[in-house]
Amino acid sequence: MNWLFAAIRFWLLQDRAQASDFPNGNDSNWNIVGQMAYFHNLEPVLYWIVSNNNSMGDIPDWLKQTWEKAYFENFLINEEYFGALKAFLDESAMRGIPVIVLKGPALIGRIYKDPGLRTMSDLDIFCSPGDLPQLVNIALDMGYRAFDPGDEAIFSHHVALLRPASRGPDNMKDNDFEVILELHFMPYEAIRDHQGFMQSAWKGKKWIKINGFECHVLSLEMELVFNVAHLVQHQFDVSLKHYLDIMGLLIFCKQGLNWDQLDSLLKNTGLEQEFMQTVLFLSRVIGLPFSSSPSWLKKSKCDQQGLDSSFHLLMALLDQKRLMDVKGFIWNFRLGLSNRKSFKDKTAFVGKTLLAFLGRPAYHYRSCSMGDLFCGSLRRLLFYTKRIISTLKHLPEIIFFKKRSSLPAERADAKKRLMILLLRKIDTTR
Repeated sequence: MNWLFAAIRFWLLQDRAQASDFPNGNDSNWNIVGQMAYFHNLEPVLYWIVSNNNSMGDIPDWLKQTWEKAYFENFLINEEYFGALKAFLDESAMRGIPVIVLKGPALIGRIYKDPGLRTMSDLDIFCSPGDLPQLVNIALDMGYRAFDPGDEAIFSHHVALLRPASRGPDNMKDNDFEVILELHFMPYEAIRDHQGFMQSAWKGKKWIKINGFECHVLSLEMELVFNVAHLVQHQFDVSLKHYLDIMGLLIFCKQGLNWDQLDSLLKNTGLEQEFMQTVLFLSRVIGLPFSSSPSWLKKSKCDQQGLDSSFHLLMALLDQKRLMDVKGFIWNFRLGLSNRKSFKDKTAFVGKTLLAFLGRPAYHYRSCSMGDLFCGSLRRLLFYTKRIISTLKHLPEIIFFKKRSSLPAERADAKKRLMILLLRKIDTTR
């Protein structure tokens, strides 16, 4: 992790960083570095780093070649995504439906510049709830389709569709990837005052150029808030790429950043503490002092040592099988419930969460019946049942053999501690 943090610093500071900041090559296990770079979606950025630093001769050639291959493969994949994005934006504009581009493409246009440097797994589009049915129909007409029932996780804030990559018949391969389109019709549950957030998003939207075409994106301040909300939504269990996005916005776009407006947005959305502690942790481990930042960023209300330890463990322990975090699920549920003001909204939220297949806006999918949605929910129930059983298998190790706790259990415990330390307490003032 120390080596990866040093690499991130080199990319963020560009020509101001020194190769001497990297840990000694003899102290690094390159097999583990390679695994962690893949797990955290940093391989393309690391290719840029080793290509722009001739003095990093201790990195083995096989690892440099792996990162080079990852960069060019990602470049080609992202070209597919940008082509699909432009086609969807053109169709939306022809019908007079305004949309805002989120996350990956917007971040590439703002901070990465090179389309091969940041990996993308989907296209995120922000839209008005009233425009959602038309946009879904546009996507269906363009060749997208609904996920097979049970294959898509149910979320209350977006609708996901997918389609095969648009290549010519001579270049089409059997294992060609699919483009995933996510239509966000409401903010993350972690954001307080959804209506205010939506109004600020549309009012403050900006034009930027991405890979040769222009599109609307969130303002810089809204982009930061949205990305922090994404971390909270996933209980901070995301790859290091997403943390790098936040630091990149703060470093590369600091001249255009309005700190007072950001402060106001964070307070209105209830994400001030999460943003502050995340940035403070990253600035310490990467070595990026924010001398020009406002004083409120430097105030800490958490056990910083415990926070840093939990962050480190969550990032360092590579575990593809996630144990069920019951406390985190309950916390997110309470957070979403507290963000609803009226009794009607609270009741609807409970219903959509407990009976997700009923509240899902998939009625707009011309190919999905109510029976399909119900069967899909049963498949998801089976998936989570298996995860719960896997979690229960680790309980004897945690309860009776604490010294022999498994890595998955240790990782889950670090995530739980992070939630307790970092997430705000829900009280009657919300």
